[in-house]
Amino acid sequence: MKKLLVSQVVLAVAGLFALGQAQALPSQVVTYVYYSGTTPIGQSIRGCDTAAEHWGTATLATQSSAVAVTYSCATRTAIRVSFPTSIDPWVQANFCNTSGICEVGPQEIAGGGVLVSGLFSD
Repeated sequence: MKKLLVSQVVLAVAGLFALGQAQALPSQVVTYVYYSGTTPIGQSIRGCDTAAEHWGTATLATQSSAVAVTYSCATRTAIRVSFPTSIDPWVQANFCNTSGICEVGPQEIAGGGVLVSGLFSD
């Protein structure tokens, strides 16, 4: 009886490990800000805890034309800001001053909309 109980406990613990395999947290994350001309129309935010949020029009199909800010999860600071070639020159010249997300993050841009769960709006 004792042997059976020990076997069941071992199987239960092994099952918990199999089900609860932890995924490694990312070392970097990227936040995308979508524009129409010079107006921000949406944002996709991936947190260092892997949580995903967005506001406005934030679609996978238009992600390549969005401003991308990459953050280090170790320091919570921006390490790179990338602009698509199609972005309005005004946005590139003023993005960091107007968005407020080029230093610490990831976070919502200044004046952003209501955040909802999920990385994209579509």
